[in-house]
Amino acid sequence: MFQKFLTSFMSQQWEDLLFLHWHIDPKPLASKLPDGLALDLFEGQAWISVVGFRLTQLRIKPFTRIPWRDFNEVNLRTYVKDTKGRSGVWFLSLDSTDFLAALGARIMYGLQYRYASISGEVNRNTIGYSSETTLPSAGIKAELSTDCDLLREPFRASRRGTLEYFLLERYRFWSARKFQGDLSTGLVCHSPYKFVQLPNAHYLGDLFKCQGLEEPHTAPALVHYSKGFPVTASAPSWVFGIAGHANHR
Repeated sequence: MFQKFLTSFMSQQWEDLLFLHWHIDPKPLASKLPDGLALDLFEGQAWISVVGFRLTQLRIKPFTRIPWRDFNEVNLRTYVKDTKGRSGVWFLSLDSTDFLAALGARIMYGLQYRYASISGEVNRNTIGYSSETTLPSAGIKAELSTDCDLLREPFRASRRGTLEYFLLERYRFWSARKFQGDLSTGLVCHSPYKFVQLPNAHYLGDLFKCQGLEEPHTAPALVHYSKGFPVTASAPSWVFGIAGHANHR
């Protein structure tokens, strides 16, 4: 019963997700990963993505009756696997407009969130997010946007084995808890992405540079938009260990 409590520790809604994907030289990117993780490659290529979205209806157990305000996020992520062969994502950066959510994620999960001002625009022809960090590192900017008619193409799901599936269908994330020096992992659960692939998008910012990576000089190789879905997230793996559920998968 307690394991079920930890497995569905949080519920939330992800909305208006905009993904900008680039393939990237794996050597400098691999140097940013902690011990225990390696790049997950698709047909020999490493990928990195900038993602903007809105998070709503956040509820955290056991305080599910306490409402949480909606907020925007922008993150930079890459695709990894661990020594057990489990695939997931590694967040190089995460920016959020909710200070308490960012602080809680840093403490609980070890995710290196930054507090930021992030505006979002979503309408029939435009999707975009504009971000600038405040704490603990100020002035890191990111703008991502695309101009399109969202209803022009039908939303579809990806097929296993395709690049879209590789990039979107990720249900595990890792983080490094600094005060313990080890890796922690968490799981998310949601329905498969229903998305449209967009013809182009614009990115300008410092997300890559602040991680010691070269900012992209080309348009994204792929752009995806999803309206979103309900999500449940587990407590971090170290909590399962303390609770005696070390078989957390």
